[in-house]
Amino acid sequence: MLGEDGQPLDKEARIALRRQRIEARLEAKKMGASDDAALLLDKADDRVNVSRSVAQTSDSRARLDKVSTTGHALVTDVRTRGDNRENERRIAEELSRQGRRQKLLYEAESSARQNAAVAMKWSALFDKQIPQELLYEIELQRDTCARIIASKDHLIREFKAELKLKDDEYVKALKRQAEDVDTLLQRMGAQFGAQRASYEDELEEIENAFMQERQELLDANKLELNRLLEKRQQLEGRFLEQRQARADDDAAQLDRQRVQDAEDYAILKIRLETEIQTLEQDLEEMRATYQLNSEKLDYNYRVLQERDQENTHTIQQQKRKVARLQDVLSGLKAKYAREDKKFKAENTDLTDEFKRLTEQFKELQSKFAHFEKADTRRYKELWNMNEEQVTATMRSVLQADKVIHEQQLGLHWYPPSDAIFNDGSASAAAAADAAAAAAAVDGGGARGEESGPLAGAQLDNEQIRGMLQLLTNEAAFLVEAKVQKLLEPLPLDEQNLLRIDSILKVLGVESAADVEKMLGYFLADADDHELIHPNDAIKAIKAFVEDHQRRADAAKGKARAAAQTADEQPGPSREEVEFWARMASIISDKTLRVWNALEKALLKHNELLISRHAKMNDVASLHVQNNELKALLNQYLASRVNEDLICPPTQTIRLDEFASFQNTGPMG
Repeated sequence: MLGEDGQPLDKEARIALRRQRIEARLEAKKMGASDDAALLLDKADDRVNVSRSVAQTSDSRARLDKVSTTGHALVTDVRTRGDNRENERRIAEELSRQGRRQKLLYEAESSARQNAAVAMKWSALFDKQIPQELLYEIELQRDTCARIIASKDHLIREFKAELKLKDDEYVKALKRQAEDVDTLLQRMGAQFGAQRASYEDELEEIENAFMQERQELLDANKLELNRLLEKRQQLEGRFLEQRQARADDDAAQLDRQRVQDAEDYAILKIRLETEIQTLEQDLEEMRATYQLNSEKLDYNYRVLQERDQENTHTIQQQKRKVARLQDVLSGLKAKYAREDKKFKAENTDLTDEFKRLTEQFKELQSKFAHFEKADTRRYKELWNMNEEQVTATMRSVLQADKVIHEQQLGLHWYPPSDAIFNDGSASAAAAADAAAAAAAVDGGGARGEESGPLAGAQLDNEQIRGMLQLLTNEAAFLVEAKVQKLLEPLPLDEQNLLRIDSILKVLGVESAADVEKMLGYFLADADDHELIHPNDAIKAIKAFVEDHQRRADAAKGKARAAAQTADEQPGPSREEVEFWARMASIISDKTLRVWNALEKALLKHNELLISRHAKMNDVASLHVQNNELKALLNQYLASRVNEDLICPPTQTIRLDEFASFQNTGPMG
């Protein structure tokens, strides 16, 4: 923006000019100037104060709008003349329509009167007795009817003539419309050419205005930049002066700090020398302690040497004792042979006694069945009672959990499903259905992958894989022919798996532990972990079967002995175990941890409140004591005895305050 002298204005001058224009515009509106005058004033102000490019753009837009308005007027004139012709045609059409309607009404009324007259004369003709009069009246009726028909024919001819005139007018209207379209196209083409030429001229003018404005802006920015650089140099000069003043202040402060540090260094040196003397005394004490410990270690070493000699003597005595015990062992073996013969005889007698006890045991079984039924009934009654109590307890626990979540923690509580309080039979049935569905999906019933002896074995072990391969190759004869036929249509992997499963069942392998035990018979060396040769596989299988059968018989014997000696107490059923498991899992471990954390937090909060209450009581008591001390101090200072004293307490207090102020300084 340029001033009156052609120089660019700064930011404050532009703001002032803009405010003046706004005030002048508001005053013009208050004085009652018309809208056109205000608009001209605004345009004049804008033309003076706005930039050259904006003014040129505004003028170009006005000229282009004028050219466009002129073209639109020429094009609209064609439409206006067409609309005028159409209005005149519609007015004439309305007049002719009303005339036709009047003619139709008049014709209808006249024909109605004539028809009524004709109809009235028909009744009079029946009264005529003379043929000549009757003929005359009939001829009159015929003439009347002919006039009625002629009137209607005349009206029809007039309407047909008007219809033909309408057709001629429609053709003329089409010709005039074609002429208007040609005129419209001609004027639109002329307007397009004029607008195009005007746009090109105005665009060139706007480009020239922008170039001039660019040069003016460059000059104005250059002047403003020079002013800013001068201002920056002035600010830098003031900044250097202020920095020099701060540097002088910092140097004086460093001198003061250096003196203070020298004093602190002297004090620190004295304290460190004192600590060095103390550490030297501690060192002498540690040396004395070290000498004492060295003497103790020498004494312990001599004691250990003497104990070593005693241990050597004890070993020699133990060797002589072993020789004597070997002689005793020989005597015990002979005694064992004699006792074995005697015990075999006793075994025969005990066998007879066992048969007698077996008969007594059968009688006890019958009695046991009777008492078992009674105990079972009583057990069920106690179970139902305990189940009701446990369920009520669990519901109260859930209510407590709800209160903790909603009132203490402010969380939304999600209750467990009611199915958790159902009896064990429903859960057992659901578990059985889930197990059956899993077996149907996995195909365990058809392939035997879940129920066979390989269910828990770690088949990814390379040694176990090699052992199972040896069994498949060398012990295929253990698989029945029927099973072989059933395996033929299956894939090779499933055939091998089912064949190994069948072989392991024949050998009595029922668990993963049995597979691990069998692996020990197929290892050539326990250190190298290498499998035996395939030719020795049958021997290993026989050895495993014999050892496995022997262990099974021993286990059965122990089980029978335990069953005979122990009281047969029925264990808890699966439904009962599941019931107690559900009751124990109603409150999860996470919820228990939340309860514990909440309990700890509430206990801490309670302790904090108790301590705050105690401190508040202490503060209240201290306030009371302070008030009492203030009262006593004021009473002591206001006493008349102080006037007789050479150094009253009030002056002593002021001297003490002054001394403390001198020691601490003004910054204390």
